[in-house]
Formats: sequence, structure tokens, C-alpha cells
Amino acid sequence: MLRQIATFLLFTILLTLIACGGQEEATPTAVPPEPTATPEPTATLTPEPTATPIPATNTPEPTATPESDSAETDTTTAPVGYWEGVIATSGVEIGINVEFISDADALVGTIDIPQQGAIGLPLENITLDGDQLHFEIAGVGAQFDGTVSAETIAGDFVQGEATGTFELTAAERAVDDSAEVEVDLPYSVEEVMWAIDDTTVGATLTLPEGDGPFPAVIMVAGSGPTDRDWNSPLLPGTNGSAALLADALTRAGYATLRYDKRVTGPNAASNMAKLMGQLSMQSHLDEVAGGVALLADHDAVDASRIFALANSEGTLHALNYQRQATNTPLAGLILAAPPGRTLAEVLRAQIEPQLAGTLDPEGMLALFDEAIARFLAGEPVAPSPDLPEGLQQLLLSLETPANLPFTRELFVVDPAEWLTEVTVPVLVLIGKKDIQIDWETDGARLEEAVGNSATVTFVYPENANHILKYEEKSADALTAADSVNYNAADRILDDEALSAILEWLANQ
Repeated sequence: MLRQIATFLLFTILLTLIACGGQEEATPTAVPPEPTATPEPTATLTPEPTATPIPATNTPEPTATPESDSAETDTTTAPVGYWEGVIATSGVEIGINVEFISDADALVGTIDIPQQGAIGLPLENITLDGDQLHFEIAGVGAQFDGTVSAETIAGDFVQGEATGTFELTAAERAVDDSAEVEVDLPYSVEEVMWAIDDTTVGATLTLPEGDGPFPAVIMVAGSGPTDRDWNSPLLPGTNGSAALLADALTRAGYATLRYDKRVTGPNAASNMAKLMGQLSMQSHLDEVAGGVALLADHDAVDASRIFALANSEGTLHALNYQRQATNTPLAGLILAAPPGRTLAEVLRAQIEPQLAGTLDPEGMLALFDEAIARFLAGEPVAPSPDLPEGLQQLLLSLETPANLPFTRELFVVDPAEWLTEVTVPVLVLIGKKDIQIDWETDGARLEEAVGNSATVTFVYPENANHILKYEEKSADALTAADSVNYNAADRILDDEALSAILEWLANQ
């Protein structure tokens, strides 16, 4: 059966899609299995251009209050706070950390699975009925049903065919009081933020030495819960490409701004409750616009020379901003791994080879197409039970409240058409070792759309992967499993891709 299918669909834009249910039959893990070939994170080879660690959220521990007969107002068993514990299934224990916070009348929360490199995964469908608590890991089919007391939460865990128990104990989030390691960077680093309605965007601003004003680059992350550094809880490692690119660009004389999408980073838990049902192309556009405005208002930044460097799904948000920008248009766009096809087409192309191992690949693909057609028509996706379980969960996740209306909007965006609407200079970078976006198929579609335009430059680095890291394997040897190593500590930026970016920027 098809397993772990969504773990490697990195261009899949599902905001809270963690992975698609299922494990290998012999793998008794409770969430997407930890890649066995992934090295443990060590010190990064390139200095991380962030001098200030993100502080831990100060959330009060759960406390007991007088009992109440009303389930709606009963706070005796309210699980607000930070909890540590384990999932036990098939004789294996997996450590987890869970945090719940109260937002208005609702509970929101996140879960960490450190053994699997997953941090800050959003929880959904959190309900509390008296002392009975139910919650799920968004998009993966993992469900928890337990009894809450002042000090513990314990009960049953189910994910697909896997069953087990879990137990959590009230705890204090550990704070690292050790002395911060001084990094001698030839530029300044500042933590900044801005508000969008009642939500908060956190970001890192770097400024070269000197008075400026400097040209600037805003970085727009790819799909899923990808943070300002382009790290994801879906992948082990913290060696994100955006942090490496920011370091290189700032050393070259550019201010940079890289931000957490509002569903990632330290503000994710509080933002999520306010964004449920509000995620859209516009909500992503608002994030880009807020970052551009912050740069344009900064005394050290030249507002007429702000560029975007966007990756994967983020390229669509950068294009969308430029199509609509009025007050502060970008001076140019760097599109790293942009699709040339609609997302529906890209997803189908990624699914098709993974269905090749099923008994009826053509029949399975037809069932997938029918489900997508229903989804795009605004109908329930209703995946056939004959489809592999992982693919069913992927399809169902498209219409979860956390992902709508965003997914329906994004699935029909034509990137090639949007590119033709942009008149500023554009650099398109697609690595020949990208296993999410195909440099020949997607590149050709984009090149055909712009024709002989003098403003669009295409570069296809020989050894760059989806996030512009150097890939030593041959293109023929790469599989979806190689994506789990994207942010390993020893991965470096591809020299050809980085040189192309710096040279193009200099020419502008």
C-alpha cells in the first residue's frame, strides 16, 4: 500500500498537512516514521544569521479550580499549559510534548515529537467535555482521547490501524539559561514583528555594516508549516536554506527579512485559532505586504530596491503581491523552484509514480482524478475507499477547515499566466536535481509563457535541489526519500545557484 505519501510532497500547499497517516507495516511509530538514514543534527557549517534565540512561550501550568457541573464552563480539568509524556504503541514508546493555550472560548495547541524532528505541529478538533479530552494531529489521522486531571492526561491513541496509549504529565517548559554563544557576524541581526489584524508575524531582519540605505531582499517560504529559516517540523534538521541565503546576501551588502508564516514559529498556537477558516491567497498576500512595508519604512533600506526571493509555493505569493502591489512594488523577483503548472497538475505528477506499485495504477489514478474534480467543483472530496489510506488522508486534508478556502484557490492558480503579468526583472531558478518541480516540464511551461521577454532570466543549476542546496547524488539516483535530508547539518547551498542570485541582483 502507498505509505507516507504526503511526507515527501513538499510542494503540497496544505497548511497543516503533517503526513498522510499510515506507517510501514513493521513500523510501530505514531506519526510519520523517522527517516533512519538521517544524520543527527550537529553544528551548521555556515553561521546561522540569528543571534537571538526565540524565547519559550510563557504558558502557565495547569491548575485545579473548583468543580462545576457545566461542561462548557468547567475549568477543573482544563488542560491549559505544557505537558510532557509518551505514546506507547506495539511495545515502543515515543516521547511527546504537548502545549494547550486558551484563546477566547476555544483551546488551541501544538505537539512536538522530538525523536522524529517534529516541532510545533498544530493540533485540531480539540474538545473538552468535563474531564474527557479529545485532540488530533492536524491532517495525519492521529487521534487522542484521554482523561484530564490537574497533573496528568492519559488515555488511548489511534492512528489508522495502529493503537496504543498515551500519558502526559504537567511540566514546565525548559528554558536554556546557558550563556549564548557569541557569533562574530559582519552585520547586525534584529528580531522584528508586525501585526495583521489580531495576529502577529515574527521575523528576522539583517542589515549590513554601514549607514545605507541598502537594497533589500524579503524571503518568502514554501509550502506547509515552513518557518522563517525554511525549516519544517516535517523534516529533521534546522539547517534551513533561508538562513544560509540571508547570511550570504547580507555579507554581500543586502538587507534581508525572513519571516515566519503565521502558522509557524512562536506565535503559531495563538495565531491558528484566529486563522481557522481565514487562510487564503489574500492572507498570504497580507504577510508579504507587511514584510515589504516594514522594509520600505526602515531608514537603512532603499524602498526602491526591494526584491523578493521566494521558494516553491512562496513564488506564487511573491508573484501575486507584484501583480497587485501599488504603494511599494518590488524591484524584481527571484523565483526558486516555481511551478510552471497548476498545483493540481503538479500534485498529480507527484502522485502518479507513487501509485505505480499498486495493483491497478490506472484505476487508482482515475479515482484520484475524480476526487480532485469534486474538490475543485466545491463538492466534498469523498475519496474512494479503494484508494491507499495515505492518499485518502491527503485528499481529505484538502478540505479541512484549517486549509480552506486556501487550497481551492491555490489549486487553480496558473503560475505561467501570472508570470506574464509581471513587468519587473525576474530570475527563475530550477535545479536539475529538484524532485518536486521538474526543470524541463515546469521550466518549459514558464519559458513558453514569457516568450522572448528580456526581463525574465532562466537558470537551471546542475546540482541544486528544491531548496537550492547542493545535491551530490546523480539525478537518476534521487527518490522522494532524499527530501528528508534537505536540512541536515552538513548540507550547503549550491554554489551555482547562489552565484546566479548574487550576479543577477548586482545587475539590477
